[in-house]
Amino acid sequence: MILAAGLGTRMRPLTRLRAKPALPVLDRPLLHWTLDALAAAGVSEVAINTHHLPATVRQAVGSGRRWGMRVTWSHERRILGTAGGPRRLRAFFGDEPCLLVNGDVLFRFDLRRLLRRRLRTGARVVLGLIPNPDPRRYSAVTMDRRGRIRAIAGRPRPAPGRPWLFTGIHLIDPALLDRLPRGASDSVLDLYIPMLAEGAAVEGVALRGAWYDLGAPPLYLASQLAMIRNTRVPGRARGRLVGSGVAVNRGARVSRSVVGQASRIGEGAVVEDSVLWEGSRVGAGCVVRGSIVAGATLPAGRRVENAIVMPGHPARVQPLETPAR
Repeated sequence: MILAAGLGTRMRPLTRLRAKPALPVLDRPLLHWTLDALAAAGVSEVAINTHHLPATVRQAVGSGRRWGMRVTWSHERRILGTAGGPRRLRAFFGDEPCLLVNGDVLFRFDLRRLLRRRLRTGARVVLGLIPNPDPRRYSAVTMDRRGRIRAIAGRPRPAPGRPWLFTGIHLIDPALLDRLPRGASDSVLDLYIPMLAEGAAVEGVALRGAWYDLGAPPLYLASQLAMIRNTRVPGRARGRLVGSGVAVNRGARVSRSVVGQASRIGEGAVVEDSVLWEGSRVGAGCVVRGSIVAGATLPAGRRVENAIVMPGHPARVQPLETPAR
């Protein structure tokens, strides 16, 4: 199940246009990257929950046929949380182990590692972990040398050890969802921490590969700029990624940027360290640096730095560092 039912508050104003899992990342909806990973792990059925702008999520996924998957949708009028959403779909999961994956992060992992750990240990819960890059920002998970989780954010009691980060990817026995009441609940607070307090086995497995936090517009931009340096994707060349049907006119320069399909870059324009959604228009002589252009049109001669450019007449420009409320 892909958990895609958040509000996207921290990603505003971009999430006023699309739900966060449908935002373009390297000129593809974020959900496409998640579905690629699930397909590579052999997943053939997926459930996706929605809340904010659900039509944008459905449009991004379509029928699921391109991944060879059957898609089940669950729209939540009231957000049910990371455990309440799966609890609502208890019948969908049946008795087989199921993967739960947050729909708002991008990762490049072999998800079969979680299943192999379950088969080896019989654990009813396996959390996907990576080394914690900043325990002050991300709650630390403590795991012993055998791979048993001892504490999550210091609960149920602090435990010594290397700090790990929970990636939002976990494999669970769906029967555990029966412990939860119907309605809103959280997988960590209402299921895993109580299990740890009881002495139940919660396993962790170290995942190898890239994990990108797309939690706010500055991170959304920085992550994609890092990815075009480190990820092999169609259209990437000379440190930039240019989508299909893009027109870069005479004298224009595009560097260290992502330019979505069918965009237009006018004569003499400069685009650096930026992300342009599909269909963006940058007029002649414009300068765009360190910015996100969300399918907007910039008239000739505009200079935009460290900003978000939203569609409108005229286009609306706001500082990248300042989240809209």
